[in-house]
Parts: sequence; C-alpha cells; structure tokens
Amino acid sequence: MQGVEADVAAAVGARAEPREHRGGPMDRLLKGAAGSGRLNLFSQAAVVLWALILVGCGGTSVAVRTEQFPDPVVPQLPLHIGVHFTESFSQHRLQETVPQRGDWSIDVGAAQVAMLRTVLPGMFQQVTEIETWPDEAAELPPGIDAILVPQVEDMQFSIPAQTRSNFFEFWVRYRMTLQTASGEEIGTWPVTAYGKTRDLMLERSEAAMREAAVNALRDAGAFLAIGFPSQQEIQHWLDRRLADNARPSDRSDTTRGGES
Repeated sequence: MQGVEADVAAAVGARAEPREHRGGPMDRLLKGAAGSGRLNLFSQAAVVLWALILVGCGGTSVAVRTEQFPDPVVPQLPLHIGVHFTESFSQHRLQETVPQRGDWSIDVGAAQVAMLRTVLPGMFQQVTEIETWPDEAAELPPGIDAILVPQVEDMQFSIPAQTRSNFFEFWVRYRMTLQTASGEEIGTWPVTAYGKTRDLMLERSEAAMREAAVNALRDAGAFLAIGFPSQQEIQHWLDRRLADNARPSDRSDTTRGGES
C-alpha cells in the first residue's frame, strides 16, 4: 500500500420584494439592553451566545471549483475509451444536516466531471464523451474499445466541530464500470479517496471544505490513473484488447467493436 501511495504522490434564496427593515432578534436584544442602560458583561455575553445560535442554525453551501486538476503522469494506453456521465453523477450534490451546525450542501458534480475530463485523456490515447448511454439507437464513433461509466457510491464529510480536530475532511467512493460498446459489462471496481484541509482561523468554513473536496478529487484521479492497468476485474479484457490493437488491421468496421 505504501508503494501505491508513493505512486500517487508522483502521479500527481428565493427573490423577495423589498420591505421595511424592522430588525431581528439581535437588533431587539441590543436595543433593549442599551435602552435600559444594562449593556453590561452579562448582556454582552447573551448577545454573543444568541449570535452563535443564529449562525449555527443557518445553512452552508459549497460549490467545489472545477479547475486545478493535474494531468496524470502515467503511460498512455493505446485505447479509444468512451465515457458516459449520468445526470446523477454530473449534478451530484451532497446534502447533510450537522447537529447544532445547520444544513450543509456541497455541489461536487461539475468538479468530478472536470477531474475526469483531465485525467482520462492522460490515461488513454483517445477519449470520447457519450451523451446517451445505453441507447441502441445511439451511433458510437468508430473504434470505440469500451465505455466507462463512473458512479458515486458513497460520499461523506466532517467538520472540526464533529471530530474535535482542526481539519475539514472529505471522503468519496466511486464505482467505475467498464462496458463493451454493446452494453455488456466487462468489469467494475471501486475508487476510494480522501482529502482534508486544516481549519484556518481567518478562513470561511466554505473555503476550507471546498479545499478538502478538491484534495479528495485529486486523490481519486491519481488512484484511477495508476490503478486502472492492474484491475483484476478487467485484466483479461485489457491484455487481449491491447494485443489486438497492436496488430496492424483495418478497424473501420468496428463501430461497435468492443464486444470481443
């Protein structure tokens, strides 16, 4: 496992009508304390406590950025791979309620698609995105060797308040399925990754969680690129396909030639 880790390191709201502001609970608390002349240490502490409660009950939305994914440093395989991003994958959003910390919503769909759009061309000689799959009526480009369909199998996160640590953490487990051009399964395997970032006292929690998620996606891309050639589930197909592609031949009639 240490060798793999070393390789990984090397490889890589609704619109509202304007209305008069009448002040919320915080305003009333401040005015009440000031008006009575009792803005003492006790009332100041109450104000701070009430502010923390209000913040804790709010929601946190994180949009994971879609850039800064590195190209994999691995030997490129002489294969033409199609990739199909399902709607649930490309629009995936992790939503969870953290007790006493409110609702969290982490939009990771666009970022994980961007990661694969960077990683896959570094792994294979040619990559083609397939919009509709499986679809018997769809016309695939000539010479497609196989179709890769990534899925989110599990995704979790944690914040410092949950773990009593100084880190925001993010876990993801993908299920990669490789299919022939006729839709038959060749093999399936998991890709698991983890990312974290330290809690920065002057940084917003959204930025810290965004960085943890990006680190996890980078990790996933590296594991996918390095581990693909050695996956036992596809090893037999891969060896045979590489041998076939190494022979000089006319592949013009192999539009749906992944069946072998």
